[in-house]
This record gives sequence, structure tokens and C-alpha cells, in this order.
Amino acid sequence: MSASKALHPAWLIELRTCPSTNTWALEHLGELVDGACVWTERQTAGRGRGAHRWFAPTGVLTASFVVPVPAQVPVAYLSLCAGLVVAHAVEDHAPAAAVQVKWPNDCYVQGRKLAGVLCERPASGTSDRVVIGIGLNLDPRWEQAPETLMFATDRAQAPASVAEVRDPPPEPVAMLISLRKYLLEATGLLAAGGWKQLLPQLRQRDWLHGRKLQVETAGERFSGVAAGIDDVGRLLVRLKGGTTWAVSSATSLTLE
Repeated sequence: MSASKALHPAWLIELRTCPSTNTWALEHLGELVDGACVWTERQTAGRGRGAHRWFAPTGVLTASFVVPVPAQVPVAYLSLCAGLVVAHAVEDHAPAAAVQVKWPNDCYVQGRKLAGVLCERPASGTSDRVVIGIGLNLDPRWEQAPETLMFATDRAQAPASVAEVRDPPPEPVAMLISLRKYLLEATGLLAAGGWKQLLPQLRQRDWLHGRKLQVETAGERFSGVAAGIDDVGRLLVRLKGGTTWAVSSATSLTLE
């Protein structure tokens, strides 16, 4: 698939339709400059963390950014910082949003999911460039969702959107400009060893903190209370007996 056209600003590439902007960016990484953004208004097979899919009806902003980050910077740092980027970008346009970051790669507003992040490096895993995909519910048309997803059957469980906290919502390009600005600032800070400068903001916006949850990892399943984010970006879970576990990755997180 080829890009439909290059939009102003020059770093922004629009595709009429695309299965996955992250996949497209990775496949064309050699042609894309640092700071490039690949954007489509019709993503047909978006990917989330692990085997999860990201459904994107009209009004969901789906874009992938190419940023330079040393290979030694953990993907966990990138995912959490990208969540912080979404929070700042959304609040620039909707100051009342009060966006929170849900470990490891989601953003929440009013207790409901607003955005998801997927950070990927080329298959070699040694590149100093990373593709950061963001799916943001700008002004979604949930009625287009497959019935099996049942997004709108229970308002309390339906995803949140920027349109709920700002009417009218910002234009997609304006939001992309804000996202890119904060992404380049945050990843530049990470590249300079500034992870711990971002950590206090992440802890302040930690949506899981204090919530009872069930965690499933590759080897086991356990329940506890989320007790924050540690110095290397792991989720802390306090078990019933008082022991605290540090979780670096989870196949499933379920609130109890």
C-alpha cells in the first residue's frame, strides 16, 4: 500500500486506509525520517499488546510515530512515557480531561479507556529507532463496532473519548501536532537518561494504584492490590500476606 499523499506539515503522511499504521511504518522505516508520523482515518486491522486487536471505527485517531531512541532504553519506559505524552497532549486541547495512565500502555479518563499505545522496534531489535503507535478515541462512532465487542451496551464500560470532555473535539492534525511535540520531548529525555525525571508524573497519574486486581503472567496467576510503579517501570502488587511483587509484564490484568 502506498501513501495517499503527504500533508502539511511535511513529517505527516496520510494513508487512505491501512491494516496497521505500526506495521506500515516498520515496513517503510528506511524511507521515514525521525519525527515522521503515519496516520490513517481507516485502520482495518490494528494491533494492541500481545495478541490483542485495536478496533478503530471512524473518529478514532490511529497514528504511528518514528522516533530515535537508543536500543538499550527498555520498551516498558517507552510505553509508559507514551501514555504520559497522550495525557499532556489531550489536556492541551481539553484541560478538564484529567487523563490517567494505566500500566503498562493505556490511558483512562473518568474510569474508562481513552487510548492505547504500542511501541515496536524492527525485528532485529537493535535499532536506535522505534515506532510508537497511538490509538486515541477522539470522536468515535461506536455504533460501527462489531456486536461482539458490545462497546455501547453499558455506558459505564464503554470507552471514553476526547469529545466527551471537549465539544467540539480538536481536529486530528492539531492533536497529532501535540502528540508529536511531546513524544519528541519525552523520548529525547529518555535518550539522555532522564527516565527518573518522568517517573514522578507517571506515579501521580497511576490509574491502577490502590485497586484490587488479578494478574496473569506467563507462569502464574495471583490477586492483590496495585501499589504503584517501581523505579524501573514495573507494576508493584501487594499480596494478601503483605508481600509485594514487581511485575515486568502480564498477559492479563483484571480488576476485582
